[in-house]
Amino acid sequence: MSSITSTSYAVTARIAERLAESLGQRKFAMWFDQSAHFNYEPNDRRLTVNVPNRFVADWIGRNFEQDLHNAASSEIGADFELNVCVDPECFNRAAAAPQSSSNEPAPAHHNTAANFAPAPIGSRMTTSPPHQAPAPQHLTNQPPTPNLPHTPQATAHNTVVMPRPTSAAPSFSRKLRHSLDTFVVGPSNELAYSAASRVAEDDATIAGTPLFIHGGCGLGKTHLLQGIVNKYRSRNPQAKVHYCTGEQFTNEYITAVRTNKLDQFRRRMRQMDLLAVDDIHFIANKSSTQQEFLHCFDHIELSGSNVVLASDSHPKLIKQFTEALVSRCVRGMVVQIHEPDEETRIRIVRALADRRQMIIQPSAARELAMRADGSVREIEGLLTKLHAFASLGGSRSGGLLDPVGHALINRLFEAEEKTGQRRKPIRFNDIVDTVSVELEIEQAKILGTSRNKHIVLARSIAIYLARNLTSMSYPEIATAMGRKTHSTVITATQRMQRQIDENAPILLPTEASAVTPKELVDRIKRTLKRAPIA
Repeated sequence: MSSITSTSYAVTARIAERLAESLGQRKFAMWFDQSAHFNYEPNDRRLTVNVPNRFVADWIGRNFEQDLHNAASSEIGADFELNVCVDPECFNRAAAAPQSSSNEPAPAHHNTAANFAPAPIGSRMTTSPPHQAPAPQHLTNQPPTPNLPHTPQATAHNTVVMPRPTSAAPSFSRKLRHSLDTFVVGPSNELAYSAASRVAEDDATIAGTPLFIHGGCGLGKTHLLQGIVNKYRSRNPQAKVHYCTGEQFTNEYITAVRTNKLDQFRRRMRQMDLLAVDDIHFIANKSSTQQEFLHCFDHIELSGSNVVLASDSHPKLIKQFTEALVSRCVRGMVVQIHEPDEETRIRIVRALADRRQMIIQPSAARELAMRADGSVREIEGLLTKLHAFASLGGSRSGGLLDPVGHALINRLFEAEEKTGQRRKPIRFNDIVDTVSVELEIEQAKILGTSRNKHIVLARSIAIYLARNLTSMSYPEIATAMGRKTHSTVITATQRMQRQIDENAPILLPTEASAVTPKELVDRIKRTLKRAPIA
């Protein structure tokens, strides 16, 4: 009996602590600190909350039912009975008991949650020993009436039986912004979208297989991660799902260490059915956090649950990432999101315009997509400004804005270019430098005569861009390349144009996956155009 009693004390103390963390100091102190005694009977799997009067019982039933279920289910599982009992005598006994001295152990009915675990919010909830709990009369385990699924059920004058929730609340309850339904799919991201959809649909064939999505800023990694979480949660309401950034994971871990709650942190993280961490590269230079995340990763993966990560870089290219963590990441599916091509950008423009209830002419949408050749985030920013310009022009009947045409697009970009400064003109050396950095090939090799296929590709791209982005003639480019005649320059330009037209994927040593010539050239163009202003 004593072992059961000690177990009950430990369980109720942890439940009290979790409840205090969930509700916050003010609500917890007002409704539970001095107004509730917990009692857990392991044999019957019954958790009883004793309260001093009916008002408190009704209030807890109406406002904190789900919080109580969440706190209790995290400690004792989902299959249990929760009762709220009105027992004034329990509180009269506690008030009449003499205060124990600092050298003596406190009486059983004065044990507090703070005595079991050092909660920083200062919880002092008392827990009643099992033999002192009032015996609820006519307890029932029947579900509530169908038309009142969340109403506490009174079975006796002093007992309220709380209905079992239809589903356990997810670990991360806040609705995230993005969904997979609003993600615009194109050649640059279709593989990542397909992988994300399989995880969100809880495909059994990939259970326990991590997904790592990487790509540049503003290309849709966060959209995919949040879309996975939202869809997974909608399909599996009982699942424990958590979405956070690498920074938030680090902060939660540090807080758990500082407040002596590392066990609770580990228990919560390692019980996840789906853990999604955005910007995982944030933990790259934090060895302790990486070690903790590695253990969480292993535990979740071994249980057959899913881990989804996103980063700006491939796992092997993240500096100061431990070898063990890189190994775990590449063991699963690693997919890259590239910058969208022109057709995908047009569809993105239309989708974002529809969300803002803007009517944009097809030719204007194409022009905007051609001129806004950066990230999706950049396109979204331009459309926000475009919406503001359109709003200044008035609206049609029904509140719809006038259709957006070329005049408004030109006005938008004129405003963007009025910075008072001029951009530095693109020079041949700038092109060679950028190609060298992007393809990780030395400049001397690009300007040399090597016939290695990757060096030839880099050389052809440099010549093609010099011809298209500068005013240099073929002979001038040949001179800059150190060639005696310009026939090779013409040949290189024509060859590059053919490759762009055919657009067959190329596998480069610097790329984790195949990339098309058009994507490669467009990416280098954007880098050059974003050069600092003079």
